[in-house]
Amino acid sequence: MLESTLQFLAITVFLEITPGPGVLFILYQSAFSFRNAVTGALGMLTSNVIWISLVATGLALVLTQTPSVFDTLRYIGASYLVYLGYKIIRYGIGKPHADENTHAGQYKSLWSSYRQGVLTSLSNPKALLFFMALFPQFTRPEHFAHDIIYFGVLKMACLAVVMISYGLMGRRLFNYIGNSAWANTTSRVLGGGIIFAAAAVARG
Repeated sequence: MLESTLQFLAITVFLEITPGPGVLFILYQSAFSFRNAVTGALGMLTSNVIWISLVATGLALVLTQTPSVFDTLRYIGASYLVYLGYKIIRYGIGKPHADENTHAGQYKSLWSSYRQGVLTSLSNPKALLFFMALFPQFTRPEHFAHDIIYFGVLKMACLAVVMISYGLMGRRLFNYIGNSAWANTTSRVLGGGIIFAAAAVARG
């Protein structure tokens, strides 16, 4: 079991640290505060619970084997990522509702960060394929429920540690560059990266 755990951790950590829409999202949240980044990570953890539950109950197989349903989820997810990327590019950092509240400053509600974290992670239904491919390699048929919970918790622990680490790095970066033009340039690069990721999701 120890060997399987170490192998699972090595694979999972490598995949989590690879820049993707989740990492870019957390970096953007860190522009507002470290609390926003942590809350966004909690939203991503919530969506992971959903994905793992679908795999554990067998519903993931139904979804992935129904092309029309899976493609619909994929296009909806890609559309949301495009929308999120556009908002980041349009408003930059510290202006989540600039058109509604000129005193918004660098404030962004934690609920907004949490909600966006959930939707950002759910926006890529290909995560189901990842879970379906990875988990069976480590679960034992006679202990399926136990192993799903065990490796699911490990996966979410890796996600939490990696995303919070990115949140810390992002917070230090934005503290350093402040509200200069570099801050807005950085946030627009993050938004463009999320739109690029959306194109990858849409292509399948």
